[in-house]
Amino acid sequence: MIGMQMVAIIFALWMIYFSYLHYRRGEFSKVEFTLWEALWVGLIFVVIFPVSVKFILQAFSITRTFDLVVIVGVVVLFGVTFRNYVIVKRIERKLENSVRNDSLKNLHDK
Repeated sequence: MIGMQMVAIIFALWMIYFSYLHYRRGEFSKVEFTLWEALWVGLIFVVIFPVSVKFILQAFSITRTFDLVVIVGVVVLFGVTFRNYVIVKRIERKLENSVRNDSLKNLHDK
């Protein structure tokens, strides 16, 4: 188990570093950066102190902390995927309307 814990901690530290890089480049707002940092620090905390989430494990009848981390990860992944889908659809609609309006404008200009 110690090996998986080390991998998880190294991964979280790596993601903290990349979150910081994106924040410095201006790709993340301060709020986004804070949320990502809290997520990665929370992961490190749960990995180091798995007993700290025992009440959640008991409430949902989950036997291992790793199972809880995987379940939460899958739920978050589905949520982020849905949000990305909605945003892409919105951008497609805006792009389509922009191209249509530009084409009609060029048609009237000729």
